Amino acid sequence: MLREVFGEYRAPTGVAAAAGGGEADDALREIRERVRATGEELGGRLRFLVGKPGLDGHSNGAEQIAVRARDAGFEVVYQGIRLTPAQIVSAAVEEDVHVVGLSVLSGSHLQVVPSVLQGLKDAGLDDVPVVVGGIIPDSDARRLREQGVARVFTPKDFGLTEIMGSVVDVIREANGLDQKVPAPA
Repeated sequence: MLREVFGEYRAPTGVAAAAGGGEADDALREIRERVRATGEELGGRLRFLVGKPGLDGHSNGAEQIAVRARDAGFEVVYQGIRLTPAQIVSAAVEEDVHVVGLSVLSGSHLQVVPSVLQGLKDAGLDDVPVVVGGIIPDSDARRLREQGVARVFTPKDFGLTEIMGSVVDVIREANGLDQKVPAPA
């Protein structure tokens, strides 16, 4: 209600201007090729929506994921922090994304993630996979996977390039593609 009356302030995230980690190593080059080839198989560049739902103001992890996804060849949609599930679903619809990544550090994952999943289903996007990252206990991660979350990443999953590889796997699985990416033409 207050947002409707007063609007809302969105602090700049710095993602657009953020520089990547320099020269790509072999692992990142391999992921770039998988991203490129998978996009080609699906008819365009892969689009990755990184959403930061809830009142949590800690955006560092989400921004690191967004920057690495961009460096890996994804087209990244990142609209900042404190988004409602409805705003995330709206962005997924508008941007025709291949995957939605949610970053939740506030402990509200069992409330906001199911809301996003339901919103995607209601919008006819229940085939778009959702991955979640944050401080999430194992028991909650199991519950989220049971509700339809494709992957849950926690602080023990700190390899950004490996996470990007998992995201490509999730997209391929959701679209019925073989996990082995075809060789470049």
